[in-house]
Amino acid sequence: MTFEPGNAKTLVQSAWKGLDRRVFPAGATIFAEGELGTIAYILLRGDVTIFVGYGTAQQRALTELKPGQMFGVHALMAGAQRAASAFTKGGCELLAVSEEKLKQKLDEADPFLRYWVDYLSKRIIDLSTQ
Repeated sequence: MTFEPGNAKTLVQSAWKGLDRRVFPAGATIFAEGELGTIAYILLRGDVTIFVGYGTAQQRALTELKPGQMFGVHALMAGAQRAASAFTKGGCELLAVSEEKLKQKLDEADPFLRYWVDYLSKRIIDLSTQ
């Protein structure tokens, strides 16, 4: 399947059946900088902005996400604290990916894909700690 913003919800839902759907109301903080990252998310609809220094005078928006994009992945893969906060201005619908669910999906995947994901995950963690 080809990713196009218009079919993001259908593509993600078909690829990730069994994930928890979560809805956040307008003005909600999805996760906060410094929290332990136990869940990553896939944006289905709505808005999510990633901030550093959220709620402080140094607050800075890093990115605004589009449907189909994942976030919170690094902290989940590294078992680390969140390096930023995620906030929704107008509300959003997400799929939640826990470490357990990610491992289950990887166990079901082709061995080459498991290797590929493991390699990329370790590489990202190595690069982010340099």
